[in-house]
Amino acid sequence: MTKRSGKFAYGTCDNLFGCADKLFSSPLYLTTLVAVCSISYAFSAYAAGFWLCAVAMSISLVCTRNVMPAFAAFIFCTISVIEQYAITYEGIFGYAGVLAIVIPALIFHIIKYAPGRRGYTPCKMFAPQLAVSCALLLGGAGSIGLKEYFSLPSIYYMLFLGFVLLAIMVFCDCDMPADRRYVSEYIARTLMAAALLFCIMWVIAFIRDGAEDFPYRQWKNNAGNFMLIAMPLTVWKAARSKFGVLYLCFAIVQITSVILSGSRGATLCIVATFLPTAVLYLRAIRGQKARFYAELALAAAGCVVLASVFLTNGAARLVNLVGDMDILDGNGREELYLLGLKNMLDKPLFGVGIGYINEQAWQLNDMAIFWYHSTPVQVAASMGAAGGIAYLWQFLARIRLALHKNHYSLTILLSFLGFAGYSCINTGDFTPLPFGVLIVMLMLSLERYNYDLPALFKSGRNFMRGK
Repeated sequence: MTKRSGKFAYGTCDNLFGCADKLFSSPLYLTTLVAVCSISYAFSAYAAGFWLCAVAMSISLVCTRNVMPAFAAFIFCTISVIEQYAITYEGIFGYAGVLAIVIPALIFHIIKYAPGRRGYTPCKMFAPQLAVSCALLLGGAGSIGLKEYFSLPSIYYMLFLGFVLLAIMVFCDCDMPADRRYVSEYIARTLMAAALLFCIMWVIAFIRDGAEDFPYRQWKNNAGNFMLIAMPLTVWKAARSKFGVLYLCFAIVQITSVILSGSRGATLCIVATFLPTAVLYLRAIRGQKARFYAELALAAAGCVVLASVFLTNGAARLVNLVGDMDILDGNGREELYLLGLKNMLDKPLFGVGIGYINEQAWQLNDMAIFWYHSTPVQVAASMGAAGGIAYLWQFLARIRLALHKNHYSLTILLSFLGFAGYSCINTGDFTPLPFGVLIVMLMLSLERYNYDLPALFKSGRNFMRGK
């Protein structure tokens, strides 16, 4: 049976210490992660932020069966080192020491919480992810050389987008709480905390550069991806809270930061998704239209104040940014798309492989694969028809999973569609850490919200999916 403590339900005997679940589910935990990463970013101590978040992840794995706190720490681990996008092999192996604490914690978690872990029933995304995993390994079959196929970047992307991500899905599915309210709230709070961290990082960058213009950072595209997922969840949270105006203000701050960052594709996608998100919000508070208009007015006023405080000539720069917006404005994407089309036509069945290299077209960093800057093009060129079928199956399965008539499911649908739309010109969903794992968790949360919980409660089971 399930024991309720405070606002959420926890399974019995599922944590090492009685207070573990309560501590990791408190606002203090996420606040601490935000503070750690903010301070480390301010002092350019990226490794310190990474290691501290990795320690938090390991401690949560040891102390509780609940994987949500470990997931949150993982997200902050990836953000803490986001400035080091051009990291070398030497730098990567310097971070590999983190496995010395994470792997033992993971092994302890698996063994410690084995009692009560029932036999695994494949989730709805298991078969599509398995198909994608196979397509990734088959990419380039018959055309790519062994050196390119077994290069470190190729192996990393093939495995971590494929079978490693499948294993992560199984692990998280096994130890994710059945309480749909808890899971959905935790997902939303984690993404809002990540969005808050990016906003703080933008302020730090603005102060550090000491310039009138909004600072340029290479990670603006990754920040845009996070905001695309977080913004609809922030508005969803606004509809559920008596402090909805604060969440609406924060959602508009997220949109503003994306626009001013200069990430043109993310700007188009976040503006497009905000409109249906606002409609969903209005429907959720049907009968409270006065509240909606009052909160919207207050949120807009708050953003004007924010812009006047932090931005010089912010309105003029915003007008110029919109006027200059052109996704294909001399950034080389057209050539990459044409090359991807050529590679797909040359190798239609399995593509040219993830490890494909073309130094004449693109100089790669140490851990980079050849980016076509479009997920459909990336899939078609790298994996051919086999990959196209697998990824299309996965995409449609995700859409179907989100098509339920409740506010949370439709919110996740908008988050996913905004992210997927941006990936058509940025390939964000071809980044296994963090976005591959993040999308997996979003889909698992939908299963908890729409399928697992009623079945588990009806059968009297308390925590796990099982036979």
